[in-house]
Amino acid sequence: MAMFKGVHLPNEKALFPDKPTNLTFTNIKSRSAEISWINPENTGDGVLTGFWIIIKKENSSILNIITKKVKKYKSDNLSPYTTYEISVAAGNKNGFIEGKTTSFTTSEDGPEGPPLNVTVIAESSSLLSVTWEPPKRDKRNGIIVSYTVCISHEESKPCFREYTTKNKMIVIDNLFASTKYYVRVLASTKVGRGPTVKVKGNLPMEKFICRHFYVLALELKDGQESQSPASYRNNELVTYTEAEKSTDPKPYIAAIVTSKDENMFILGDGGNTSNPTSRRHRSTSSDYYNGPLEPGTSYSIFQRIFIHNKGEYYSTDWSPASKTNEYSGGPRVLTKISSGDIKAKEGELVNLLCSAQGELPITSTWEKDQQPLESLVKIKQPHRSSFLVVTVQDQTSFGKYICLIRDRFKSTTTHTISIQKLKDTGTTAFD
Repeated sequence: MAMFKGVHLPNEKALFPDKPTNLTFTNIKSRSAEISWINPENTGDGVLTGFWIIIKKENSSILNIITKKVKKYKSDNLSPYTTYEISVAAGNKNGFIEGKTTSFTTSEDGPEGPPLNVTVIAESSSLLSVTWEPPKRDKRNGIIVSYTVCISHEESKPCFREYTTKNKMIVIDNLFASTKYYVRVLASTKVGRGPTVKVKGNLPMEKFICRHFYVLALELKDGQESQSPASYRNNELVTYTEAEKSTDPKPYIAAIVTSKDENMFILGDGGNTSNPTSRRHRSTSSDYYNGPLEPGTSYSIFQRIFIHNKGEYYSTDWSPASKTNEYSGGPRVLTKISSGDIKAKEGELVNLLCSAQGELPITSTWEKDQQPLESLVKIKQPHRSSFLVVTVQDQTSFGKYICLIRDRFKSTTTHTISIQKLKDTGTTAFD
């Protein structure tokens, strides 16, 4: 079958069909359109056999097909908000001649690309400015009518604040100093939103009065990814005891520090601190216990700093992970501090001291002749001491007193102190 386009032959009207008429576009969408027409009355030298359809985009052919004898055609795989030129020619046994040509524009769609060159600048300790450029032209899929900017504390968490603007910049204020924020920007057409682009911004430290701050610790599991410190609400922070009972690792308040002169903190020192401002707390004592750490375990901490006495706060980032030493044995008796063997007389009071170091908490009990004795425990850093007051009543008070020492891992050791009878060295006078 011969095909001729734009070639005028002798008696061509007698050979070829006329052009189709009433070329119409229906059901135009962002990526497809339906084209219909009316068959020519003059079919030339023969009956209609088909139609030659050519679609061009920016003078480049994207479709070039010959169909059977039909009156409409649906074109797919088009681009949103794009103008196309279409030509439909009728053919018979002799071929085709130049067809009917017109154009159409597909509907808009949501952008396929994010805004470009997004820049976040800390203008002050509480203010971020964000600027950007529109998406790539071939990714806009229509006319950009607005931009949406939102801000979050964590890259994968929902935004806590959102803005919509027609401009290509925005200023975000009322933020917390020395805090990390994630800014997301997307473009929208009248049809829908496009993908977001994420950028991190950090605010500098500001000068303020620090009323107090929490020190929060988290035991790190293998492969665990911690949430951003700022994403934890205050009511999600737990005590040491609650963290120990929880099946999921949770940050616990190891201490509340109020002194502006504090420049060192020891995690796991066994100390207790109380909230200086809150009258309500989940525990009746309102104490926070800086409990002992697990050996061979990694921990990370962050600080939540409260300012201006208005409940406002900001959180630092997680510290680098630190790993405790492996457990290397049981408690150790401090022999230079603990009492040695003692000599005494009947009727005297004797103080026995047993001091030890090890994995806290350390407990000490006393016994003599396999019978338990009551003692006074004195807690003093960096060791634990236990006092036993013995009244030497008679011969049964002499002998060995055993101090039984146990650490948090139930490892034990003993310290034995003997009370020996002091011989009477007095002389007898004779008249």
